[in-house]
Amino acid sequence: MTRLAVISDIHGNYMALEAFLEYLRKHPVDGILCLGDYVTDSPYPERTMRLIYEMRESCPCVMIRGNREEYLLENEKKSQGWKPSSANGALYYTALHLSREDMAFLEELPREEIFSKEGCPDTYLCHGTPGQIRGNVTFGRGTRERALGAIEQRYLFGGHSHHQEIFTRGEKTYLNPGSLGLAIDGVGGRAQFALVTGQASQGSGSQGGGAKGSTSKDGTWRMELLSIPYDVEGFLRDFQTSGLEEDGRILCRAIKKTLVTGINYFYESILEVQKESPLPLAQIPESVWETVARRLEL
Repeated sequence: MTRLAVISDIHGNYMALEAFLEYLRKHPVDGILCLGDYVTDSPYPERTMRLIYEMRESCPCVMIRGNREEYLLENEKKSQGWKPSSANGALYYTALHLSREDMAFLEELPREEIFSKEGCPDTYLCHGTPGQIRGNVTFGRGTRERALGAIEQRYLFGGHSHHQEIFTRGEKTYLNPGSLGLAIDGVGGRAQFALVTGQASQGSGSQGGGAKGSTSKDGTWRMELLSIPYDVEGFLRDFQTSGLEEDGRILCRAIKKTLVTGINYFYESILEVQKESPLPLAQIPESVWETVARRLEL
């Protein structure tokens, strides 16, 4: 049997990533599937990148991009006008802290991948939904069903929504491991991920000349959703010492409250600001952001 960890949406939370890697040292796996959004929105992104490089050296990893990597790469090709601000200050900060090596590494990552390995069912990997890196299965009725219908494989692993779940419709299953670094769980201070174990279907090794016990497309995953604690208080202190909160302002305060509560104050802040002003997000005055911050008690 092949046992894999599935992670997504680290968002630069190196302390959550450290806790996950410590868990794997005690509970080894055969590999790690990584579904994107490795950095942005957190202090010291260089620490997260260093851990990712170490993780890849110590364990086989399959990695794809998330939308945050897309933003960084787009800015690398053509400046997006990021600056210290509530709207994009956290992206500005992250871009300043990543090296050319980091950017080259992110550039090499595919947007989607089909994972295929003996002993495991073929599985479609994406960040959002197939063909849409920012696709969110929690928006609108039937989005999970449509996402599953868009692929030939029986299994779809995706992230982006920060909502940990296993959803099955008919013969197909969608797995979201949740967010390792910014979990939306109503609890806070937890790092989410999944463990999956490839299981052969009965008799799958006796057809087509396959090795005994191997899994063909009709094989299955045994899935487990996990949530472990990490030093969230220590991580919160980094927001000030790193200078991130000075650059990222209100949205950084929203992220901090999300880390503690497990409630998506990041998204709520953006929604409230857009209600207050018809301007594009980057042009909305800081005074509007401050008004929303007081309303949400950030």
